[in-house]
Amino acid sequence: MRANFARHGRRLLVYRTRAPTCSLLTPSPSARRLPQAVPTVCPRFERTFFNVLFKKPPREIRQPEYEPGWMQIMVWRSRMLDNLRPQPRRELMEAWRRLMQAKLKSRVPLNSTQALQCRRLLDYLCDQRISLQEDQNVKPLSAADLAMARQVLLEIEPSETTQHHVDFARALYKAWMEGDFAQKPRAVELQWTYLVRALSLYGGGVEAKEMLYEKWDMTEYAIYLTQDDQLLEAVARALAREGREAELLELADHAQTYGIALDASLQSVIVQYFAGRDRIEETKAWFAKRIEQPQCHPDTYRAVASFARRNKLQEWAMPYFIELGESAPRKRYWDVLLQSMLLMGRSLSQVGTMMDHMVDRGGDIKPTINTINGLLYVAVELKDYQLGQEVLQLGDDKGIKMNGESYIHMLRLCIEAKDFDRAHHAYEQVKYLEPWGSDSKSDLQPQFGRLVNHYLITLAKQTPPSFPLILSILNSVEELGLRLEPATVSALCLRFLENDQHFDVMDILSINTFLFSEAERAVVQSAFVQFCLDPRTSTSRAWGGYQLLQQFFEDTSPERRTQLMAAFFARKRPDMAAHVFGHMRQHRSKSMHPRMETYIACLEGLTRCPDLAGLEMVHNMLKMDTTVQTNTALQTGLMMAFAACDKPLRALDFWTQITQSREGPSYATLEAVFWTLERKPGGYKMAREIWDRIERMDLEVSPRVYNAYIGAVAGAGSETEIRALIVKMPSVVGVEPEPMTIGIAYNALPGRELQNEFQTWAKLRYKQQWEEIMKVGRKMNEYSMCQFKIDRNMRAEV
Repeated sequence: MRANFARHGRRLLVYRTRAPTCSLLTPSPSARRLPQAVPTVCPRFERTFFNVLFKKPPREIRQPEYEPGWMQIMVWRSRMLDNLRPQPRRELMEAWRRLMQAKLKSRVPLNSTQALQCRRLLDYLCDQRISLQEDQNVKPLSAADLAMARQVLLEIEPSETTQHHVDFARALYKAWMEGDFAQKPRAVELQWTYLVRALSLYGGGVEAKEMLYEKWDMTEYAIYLTQDDQLLEAVARALAREGREAELLELADHAQTYGIALDASLQSVIVQYFAGRDRIEETKAWFAKRIEQPQCHPDTYRAVASFARRNKLQEWAMPYFIELGESAPRKRYWDVLLQSMLLMGRSLSQVGTMMDHMVDRGGDIKPTINTINGLLYVAVELKDYQLGQEVLQLGDDKGIKMNGESYIHMLRLCIEAKDFDRAHHAYEQVKYLEPWGSDSKSDLQPQFGRLVNHYLITLAKQTPPSFPLILSILNSVEELGLRLEPATVSALCLRFLENDQHFDVMDILSINTFLFSEAERAVVQSAFVQFCLDPRTSTSRAWGGYQLLQQFFEDTSPERRTQLMAAFFARKRPDMAAHVFGHMRQHRSKSMHPRMETYIACLEGLTRCPDLAGLEMVHNMLKMDTTVQTNTALQTGLMMAFAACDKPLRALDFWTQITQSREGPSYATLEAVFWTLERKPGGYKMAREIWDRIERMDLEVSPRVYNAYIGAVAGAGSETEIRALIVKMPSVVGVEPEPMTIGIAYNALPGRELQNEFQTWAKLRYKQQWEEIMKVGRKMNEYSMCQFKIDRNMRAEV
């Protein structure tokens, strides 16, 4: 009350000094010379009613967005893990259908976590024992339900290719084969082809190859190898994508051995594999091989042109392209030929001239927008922004209007050239045209999605970034149904955190992170952890980042949480570190609760940065934690922490418990008790008793324990005795006094006179050690005593 009254009284005096008591007083001549009189303080009136009425409402935080049906599946999994009754089968089957329907509508791929849980749910729903125990009126999963899941796997471009996807594909095949679905002709063979394609798509190329070998000689399956589904090419592409060179060549040899001649598609896969790795001899050999068709695949010519440019083999490749042009090929070959000539070093004007002489067996061929887009893609590959502008001008001269794909290529070129004004214009044009809606090229939307992620990351790296532009792109990304990648979410969140835009961070996390798999969430989570651990990050921003991490990533591992706790201790914020520990202890999952080493790490942190409130909280949590058995290390940590918080009597209670325990004290405990007695008034007597007991037991003492005992003696002001202890240190512990020994003794002495006397003696007797300890510097403590800036590095266990 007295302090509060004093504050209000000071305000009143200041107010009275500023406001003149009499306006009739004539100012003195000196006052007239002042540039401006002190203004009169007038009371401020506010229209509080209107302020409340027209006050802007607080911004609402977006709720986490889950895909339809996914939350019910996760609840089912949680109940199964906790041995609780799951939801009825009818609800689970409805959740399955809703999830698969949502996937097919949004074209969002099935991530690895969803593949894992859906496979487990499928096994559960197909378990006959469970179905017999429940309502018999509930029908099992139908062929349409299984077909939807198969469509999700095969028709949506995956973002991850994991073993979980492979296992899910196998489970679908098994469920179909064990069910009563084989009614249509060739149904079994079709299901087999679906499994082979799924394995090829999700990293199971070797297994898919073995499945081809098993059915190779069966007539009913032979049609799917090279005709209907072209499984041979699909498996070959999978092996090339996975880098399985030996298996890829073995498959090609096996096909030729069993009567399937090398065709343009299989050759294209192998040539692209070797050309992409700049394997010169292998690329030349496979490109020159005889195939069934009169010409190679267009993709083969395109890959060879890029390969020749990178490896300076234009002279070797040129005759092949001349031969292609002289054969009057079809339109798509001419487009590739024009691209190849540009890659081989021909100028755009020469390519434009060649464009006017394109003919096939039916007559002249006119260039189209696909021709221009192919040339634009060459400019993208060469990262030549100027060439891209010239290609656009060429198209304009030919009367060819740009389409959405053209703007996608220009967007990539503008991003590489850091021309963000034109990049934004190209982005708006793509957004307006939406070329994937009408164009038959179904890969344009995923391609544009990857490009937008690259665009956002590039914008986030700018200094300073244009936050309004980034936010506008994020809004349109949500409207277009594009998917942000984990790296993009990480980069944007960190930049928004650096700008203290926490609401925008929460919006991004709410929209995206709950659509990610566990591995993808770990990428974003790791970025937040590194942001908080970075010493360049301010403490307030690190705490804000941790709060978001705690809110959106409950699955943060105990190891990372312990790192964050240690980081806040390093920032001298034990209150924040104690909150991190408290969140671990309060977590609903027992696997996230602190373990013995976590308690010890927290107590050691509270020893370095004392905080009594935080220590009391941790101590109370320890009392209630039945999973942790108290031992010497834990009680030593409690003794150190309470001693650091100026509670030496409570700290010595733990010493008593340690001495009465079966385990007994450790060397770390002896160091801690001497350190505690150094801080306790009159602690010298007890320290002497403990030391006498150590001598009677003839224990080997470490230098750290001996230094702590010197500190306890020095704390009592026995300056003469500590000199004797320091002198006989070699005979007791076998080493000469260290600079730390001198620093501990000096800091513990309770008085400037004692410190000055010790300083005079130490300078003469231990000159080198004194010079070393002086390098660390000194400071004044709260009692105006001079202290060396030394870190005792107290540990609960050695």
